[in-house]
This record gives sequence, C-alpha cells and structure tokens, in this order.
Amino acid sequence: MIFPVIVALCFVLSLLLEGSVLSFFIMEKALPDIILVLVVSLGFILGERKGALLGLGFGFLQDVIFGSALGFFAMAKMLLGYGAGLLGRELYQDQLAAPVLLVFAGTLTHELILHLLVNQFIGVGLPVEWSLSRLFIPKALYNMIISLFIYPLLYRLYCKQQEISLKSGARRRRY
Repeated sequence: MIFPVIVALCFVLSLLLEGSVLSFFIMEKALPDIILVLVVSLGFILGERKGALLGLGFGFLQDVIFGSALGFFAMAKMLLGYGAGLLGRELYQDQLAAPVLLVFAGTLTHELILHLLVNQFIGVGLPVEWSLSRLFIPKALYNMIISLFIYPLLYRLYCKQQEISLKSGARRRRY
C-alpha cells in the first residue's frame, strides 16, 4: 500500500519543482516536464488504463495550475499514459532503454499535440521548426535524462510492492 502514497508524493513534488525551482536553473523556455516523465514511466509499469487515468488526472491538475486553457495537458498526457501502457505489455520493463526512449518520443509527441491544440483552438503559436529546435528537442533531452533516475526507482518500488503483496497473500492463505 505504500506504492500509491509514494507515487502521489512524487507528483506533488514534481508540481512544486516545476512551478518554482526549475525555472531558475534551466535556460530559455525548455523546462523539463517531470509529470510527463512520471506518467509515461508509470503507464509503462502499470498498464494502459492506470497510465491513462494518471495522465488525465495529473494533466488536468497541471492545466488548472499552469495552463491557460483547460484540458490540453490532460488530453495529451492521457494519450501518452495509455500509449506507454500498451507498449509496457510488449517491451521488457526491467531494462532501462525502452522507457527512456519512450520518454523522449513521448515528450516530442506531447509537445506536438500541445502545439497543434494551441494553434487550432487559441490561434497563437510559434513556427513548428523553431519550436522543434528550441523547445521540443531540448525538453525531450531533459526529460530523458530525468527518466534515467526516476524510472529505475519507480520500477524497483513497484516490484518491491508486488513482492510484499504476494508474501502477505501467501501468509493469509496458510491460516
């Protein structure tokens, strides 16, 4: 039961970091999206339904706190959580390469979805070429580096939680 508490704490800490500390240390506007890293990593570990729910919930929370329009982050993160969950069934979860590359590709996809939504519904946007070179790729690289630390930690915690659940279930059946 400790895994959900740790996940919730990670999301709260990432919201605080993104809103305050990271903006002072990172150059230009390519801020890392720790919530995206968490959604993709947890979607990869937990499956498509939980990944989509985490993406929707915390994307909506990010919309409320940081966004100018409601639903953009929620929709993009929900799609990425779902996609990461689908790939988590097909790829090895205990190897680091797949989730790290998935975070990189997911960040580019997330930013393109947001770019298209903002251009379509708000009508304000930067050229895609400029955004790709100055914002999307640096952000994807930042997120990829962060995922090198976050994914192994989350995966180990999840495996430990599963191990504890199996042991406690076996003990209950004996009596």
